[in-house]
Amino acid sequence: MATAILSRPGRWAAAFACLSTIALTVPAPAQPAPERPPLIQPNDVDALAAILEGYGSAEVERTDGGDPVILGTLNGTGYQVFYLDCREGRDCRSASFYAIWNTPGVSLEQVNDWNRSDPFHKAYLTEENFPVLELNVSLVGGLTARNVDDIAERWTVALAKFETTVLNPGQ
Repeated sequence: MATAILSRPGRWAAAFACLSTIALTVPAPAQPAPERPPLIQPNDVDALAAILEGYGSAEVERTDGGDPVILGTLNGTGYQVFYLDCREGRDCRSASFYAIWNTPGVSLEQVNDWNRSDPFHKAYLTEENFPVLELNVSLVGGLTARNVDDIAERWTVALAKFETTVLNPGQ
């Protein structure tokens, strides 16, 4: 069996090559994971209401059945956020942003035009022909503050747009 004998410079070169190979194969220390935004859990109704207060008023109440509801106003328009699919007033799986107007003369054609042009909100007429606008949100897994901001921004724009295009067209 032959053994290679290296001169001193050869040993340094071999050692350097060996260390370089090890350095390339050893994984770098793990970088800390980016911090995830804190989640607003479905039971934390006050946290959702606090964010919504940044856009207008928002107050937490309870329905007769004990489920949470947020009563709010955005730019003079009243709305509610109903918590749905709840178990004894907790662990709600969804929320419905809801606005209703006592505005006579809104046609089904106007409501249908709205629904064709807006993918996030649904509009309809009640049995009494009151126009309604809704935005439904899943609460499963919680919401980030950024999600809530996006929802509030969409809701604010939708309320204003609904009033100008459906309730008061041409004014």
